[in-house]
Amino acid sequence: MQEMVSSILESSFELASTQRVLATRFYTLKPSMLLYGPPKSGKNSLALCFGRAFKKIVYVDFQDARLIDSMRAHIHTFCDTNPLGLLILNRPPADFTPPSVPTIIIDSTPIHAPAHFICQPIMPLNFAEFVHFCKKDPPALLARFLKEGNLPAMLFLPAHAKIRYKQDICALSFGAHFDLFKALLFFQAKSISTHHLYTQLKKHIRTSKDTLYFFLATLQKSLTLFLVPSYFKAPPKIYFYDFALPYAFSHTHSLVPVFENMVALELIRHFGSKSLHYHGTCLIVQSSSPFACFPYAFPTPESLEHHLSLLLKVLPPMPILVISINYTHVGRIASGQTYQTYSFSHFCLNILPTL
Repeated sequence: MQEMVSSILESSFELASTQRVLATRFYTLKPSMLLYGPPKSGKNSLALCFGRAFKKIVYVDFQDARLIDSMRAHIHTFCDTNPLGLLILNRPPADFTPPSVPTIIIDSTPIHAPAHFICQPIMPLNFAEFVHFCKKDPPALLARFLKEGNLPAMLFLPAHAKIRYKQDICALSFGAHFDLFKALLFFQAKSISTHHLYTQLKKHIRTSKDTLYFFLATLQKSLTLFLVPSYFKAPPKIYFYDFALPYAFSHTHSLVPVFENMVALELIRHFGSKSLHYHGTCLIVQSSSPFACFPYAFPTPESLEHHLSLLLKVLPPMPILVISINYTHVGRIASGQTYQTYSFSHFCLNILPTL
């Protein structure tokens, strides 16, 4: 058994690396980190890419059915007798104590992180990373990003396989709650209380209030879903980790909530989810220099003046940035306040890093 374990562990990193496309992300890793986040956000690939800088690496996938209990007992022995540069543990059980070697842990949530580990959320690609990997003109890439979403696998899959890939990943990740998750996609970028959400869902699927509350809490812990609070006292808004995910389950899903979700994710990635609030369709970042971000896919000067005038009546004084798909404009509303409209690509690549 010991010889078999040694053989498997010694070849584990090379085997895992050949099964994935490894690319450097905009994250800084170091040992004693737990990487967590939603399904297929790139946690494994990121850890394996980081591991290439070390001389001797072992990768242990605890979801591998071949990793029987008797084999787990030999992992500590192997680490004690073999000098390791890095140990990568994918989904270790809650009762598993990592060996005393430099370790990276991959999990869906930070709940079972060892006390001395730093928890690092790993989100799918932001637009800057997407452009970095594709190395093409950003405005030309925006249509693809908006249609296909931000999962790293979308960069490498053939076009005909992308929708099925997302469907399969959701079915595998959410299991018995797959139908419930699909039903939630309809409420993308909608303001709705959990109680009202339950009353709407039970018209179409069989579920209980306890099941819904538990499932929503699980999705939030894994960063699969974000409930962004209102700037005032309205119910929270629902955003998903992959803004284009509803397209995998509907031919008729509107572009408007997808675009709003897309802008929200860029802000969450840059400022953190706790900094974000909303009012109407306006996203408000409460940082050291608060500002309002107004996603508006296809604005006109007239429509902008109308919507911004309404916003300014209820929001405290703060800069307002309008984010469109490809429209740029500097305007002034009747009250005298100026506003700037940026294209999404220009905002993400040039404006957001300065905020």
